[in-house]
Amino acid sequence: MSEIEEEPISITEEDIAEANRLSLSCPICASAVEKNTNSPSLRAVICANCQTLYHHTCWQQNGGKCATLGCGHEECYPYGTELGPRLTISYADLPKHVPKPALSPNGRSKELKAQEKRLQREAARKEFWRNLFDRIRRAIGWQ
Repeated sequence: MSEIEEEPISITEEDIAEANRLSLSCPICASAVEKNTNSPSLRAVICANCQTLYHHTCWQQNGGKCATLGCGHEECYPYGTELGPRLTISYADLPKHVPKPALSPNGRSKELKAQEKRLQREAARKEFWRNLFDRIRRAIGWQ
């Protein structure tokens, strides 16, 4: 038998970091890491080096360092921490008078609404007469 030897697979540090960023499970407890939780022990933290998500408690139980193979970094920050400037808007920035939205300038929307109402009335009228004749036929026993 001839065996075909395939090229060995090589996994780089970038591959590991990308896989950890895409994973939403804690590498310590394998439970889902949720960003909105009321429990301080379950709040999400991220390794400052490889961006792996952890529960805060799991990070502490691992000796305060990353468990990812080849990382071992000792700094983490809470998930969702702002890393740069952010835009803030106060009520003073908003206009005091909000203009009403402009209606169709050519009146086409009024025409379309009137046409739609007319078609609905015609359909209702036809349905009325159809139901009336069906009731009369059933009442007199005519097929």
